[in-house]
Amino acid sequence: MLLFDDGKKLEKAVGEEAAKTIVEVLERFDESQRSASASKGDLRETELRLMKEIDGVRLEIQKAKAETIKWVAGIITAQTVAIIAAIIALMK
Repeated sequence: MLLFDDGKKLEKAVGEEAAKTIVEVLERFDESQRSASASKGDLRETELRLMKEIDGVRLEIQKAKAETIKWVAGIITAQTVAIIAAIIALMK
């Protein structure tokens, strides 16, 4: 919103009709900028949504890590059994 003095200065510089038009355009622009700006509530809502999403991703990572550990343990067990079987076979 333009101050009263700014409008008067503009009026002197470009004329009354042009000054009114410029002031109206600037006021509409200011209103559109304010409506497009994120409020604290919007930011908080986005933050909460992102925190929830991050928690979900962390849970997925945790599940994937547990699954990987299971596979590694299984492979180590299978290799151990294979090595023991090979040693027993060689000792006969």
